[in-house]
Amino acid sequence: MTLEHAGPWSDEFKAALDDGASDYEASILADGRITTEEVEGAHEQVRRCLADSSLGITYDPDGGFRLHPFDREVDEGFFGWSDPILRACEKRYDEYVTYLYEQTRRNPERLDDAEITVPCLRKAGLVGRDYTEQQWREDLDADTLPHFELDDKARQCMLDPLGLWRAP
Repeated sequence: MTLEHAGPWSDEFKAALDDGASDYEASILADGRITTEEVEGAHEQVRRCLADSSLGITYDPDGGFRLHPFDREVDEGFFGWSDPILRACEKRYDEYVTYLYEQTRRNPERLDDAEITVPCLRKAGLVGRDYTEQQWREDLDADTLPHFELDDKARQCMLDPLGLWRAP
């Protein structure tokens, strides 16, 4: 295992491989780089796996997804029966790929999140100069960040604080 392209993320790639990534995922993670085509391929494999159980999935380009049944309404029991199916499909095809793809895309040098997010929030006018990296860490841990989660500028700073891939 070379992980030649993982750089500062090599420990995360190695941990995923050591933690029992499926053969499918291991083939993607082995070089320490995840391409857009590879993450899309993992998503397609999860889609096919879920379809076998009459479930569909829609991935958000900014991360996350929406799960929906093909042949019934979403009801109170939906999560109870769909979650084990989703987990099994992700275990086979996408337990680590999407996470590592998103993290390496938003922060390829693995810089401290507070040190890259707070300046973005300041530049966007969402926090003042007195708002510190330590306060951001505390707010993040307590789920009390001082900006609106639906604010486009805040979303930009949380998803892509370095402005590397997401158009504001």
